[in-house]
Amino acid sequence: MSATFIGAKIAAAAGGLFGGLAIMAFMKPSTLLDATIRGGISTGSAIIGSTLLIDTMNWSNAVEYHAIAGAIIGFCAWSVLSMCARLFIKAEKNKLDVIQVATEINNLEEVMKPAAPKVRRKGPVKKY
Repeated sequence: MSATFIGAKIAAAAGGLFGGLAIMAFMKPSTLLDATIRGGISTGSAIIGSTLLIDTMNWSNAVEYHAIAGAIIGFCAWSVLSMCARLFIKAEKNKLDVIQVATEINNLEEVMKPAAPKVRRKGPVKKY
């Protein structure tokens, strides 16, 4: 019983770390410390939440499903941490207070609009 439980938690931890590292290609942290913290949190949340996700989805209690659930949770945890970190870094750079940050969060429709494409202006062609 305990060997299966420990094996499932190790699989969930590996899955959570893998899920966090998979999203790291798209949402890169600014420092190594930031990456370590996000990796630890995504792994820890995968260990805790894999059993809950498996019970919610009515999956089998096999080790493979713990690894899959851990990867899903690790992916989501890294994504949420990255979005929050970017919001706080932006608020710190712009010296915003809590009310201004809350106002920006309420205006997410405007913030989430895709950026206008950059127009390249062609300069004169140099003839040699």
